[in-house]
Amino acid sequence: MPLSTEKFRTTDISGNYADMAKAFGGYGERIIQPAEIIPAIRRGIRKTEEGIPTLLEFMTSKETRLSQFK
Repeated sequence: MPLSTEKFRTTDISGNYADMAKAFGGYGERIIQPAEIIPAIRRGIRKTEEGIPTLLEFMTSKETRLSQFK
């Protein structure tokens, strides 16, 4: 991510993408709480099976520590 952020400012992009999906006629849902993840994925799968384009937006925090293989 550091290179991507430096070259393309990828972490500076913001907005409500779930609302944008709805504005385009699809199904959009913003997931904020971890307990909402599985139910949201199930709803998204159902919408996709119905032929509706689906976007699930997961709100996360920016991590500054990286995992290291030892």
